[in-house]
Amino acid sequence: MHVTSIDRYMLEPGTVTEWSVAPGAVSRSVIPPSYNQQFHLDTARTHGMGRSVWMAAAFDLPGQLDHKALRQALVHFIRRHDTLQSGFDVSADYMQRVDLDPEDITVSSSEPVTTSSPDELRDHLRSRFTLACDPLTFPAYLFATVERDSHYTVISAFDHTLVDGYSLVIALGELRQIYEKLVMLGDSAEVTEEDLTREFGDPGSFLRYCELEADAPVTALSDPRVREWARFYERCGGTAPSFPIDLGVEGGHPAPQGADVRPLLDAADTERFEEICLESGGSLFTGALTAMGMAVQSINGVSRMPLQFPLHIRQDPQWSNAIGWLTTSAPLTVELTPDGDFQSSLAHTHASFRTALTLKGVSMAQVREALGDGYRRTRTDVFMVSYIDYRRLPGTEDHVELNAHHISNVTVADDAQFWISRTHRGLALRSRFPETPTARLAVTEFLVRLEQILREICEQGVTPIAELTNQLNLEGTPVV
Repeated sequence: MHVTSIDRYMLEPGTVTEWSVAPGAVSRSVIPPSYNQQFHLDTARTHGMGRSVWMAAAFDLPGQLDHKALRQALVHFIRRHDTLQSGFDVSADYMQRVDLDPEDITVSSSEPVTTSSPDELRDHLRSRFTLACDPLTFPAYLFATVERDSHYTVISAFDHTLVDGYSLVIALGELRQIYEKLVMLGDSAEVTEEDLTREFGDPGSFLRYCELEADAPVTALSDPRVREWARFYERCGGTAPSFPIDLGVEGGHPAPQGADVRPLLDAADTERFEEICLESGGSLFTGALTAMGMAVQSINGVSRMPLQFPLHIRQDPQWSNAIGWLTTSAPLTVELTPDGDFQSSLAHTHASFRTALTLKGVSMAQVREALGDGYRRTRTDVFMVSYIDYRRLPGTEDHVELNAHHISNVTVADDAQFWISRTHRGLALRSRFPETPTARLAVTEFLVRLEQILREICEQGVTPIAELTNQLNLEGTPVV
């Protein structure tokens, strides 16, 4: 799956049709929003409509779209996952979950719109998804198809309250397979929810996860896991970490968002880099984080880079097939040795990563409640680095053939965030940051130096990396 942002998503134009839910009866729910959802809804409530952090999954299929089969597939898909039957009523004073009756769900299609250029198509999709997939709307998702003479594209877009990155892989696989099953069966199609459960497994219940999170016991400040979080935040000044290079924006006052999407290493070099990291006692992820820390150090001399990284909680079988925002966060600190040696610094990074994994039993809701005034939210965004190895996720073997994409909206930002993705093509990076002159120059320089460091590690191994860091500090190092 190619991870990108909507400003970089260029599709062959065609005829666009939207597919949306006609919700029918809506009822109020006693299940509160999850911690992640509350965080997201608070931000939306502050900044208002039009800044939706939506994400979408897209795939291509050959031939002509079967409209009837797709409509039926969408109904089955929505009924299968309770996060898609849920949304929020939000005001200045409260936020409450509201639910659809799954048996009352129907899907309607719009009048087709013909687009004549990739730019026109991209702008149309961005406008429609940003309007429809907003957390302050309900339901906060929309499907679209783009039809052409020989092939078509199916796009599923959701507000972040409803899904995470892993969910997009599940959504792409299930929707495609349900649709193709209905096409194969033709007009005689008789598919039940039980049939789908037998074929795809129990979908789990994201709403049940929200219930369990809300009912989790209070965690004491003396809990060693909470103490670790407290120490982490204390070292960050009582708040979440920030990208350690000036971005030219004040915390809490987001600027229009900048974006960057680039390959870091091809498949062969990714294998080589991972081999070096494993031989050095680390992993590809902690090696990439260490290289990021080295890039920062080469720019401003800062040798310590605290960050947060998302962890999915799908190890529990009941969530393995679920769609929802099923991630927690973990703290990690990249701390470079005085000589800037990659191998030694990687040992520190990987030790911090292993410590972070021991905190998984406590939720962010429990941590924040236990910390109380020991944590202050000073920025809209949190400096974080995500990593997904798409090769290890189920149903991704034919993503190249399907032209599979993970597409994120471009909104506003007051900190930097990075998504590292590994596919059969190699290692890639999507970056999100404030679009200020200071940030654009800083992030571009950071990314160029990161690429240089990764290439040098692959070409020369770990021994000369300290020399590389010194070279990057020399005046006149070219930055493009």
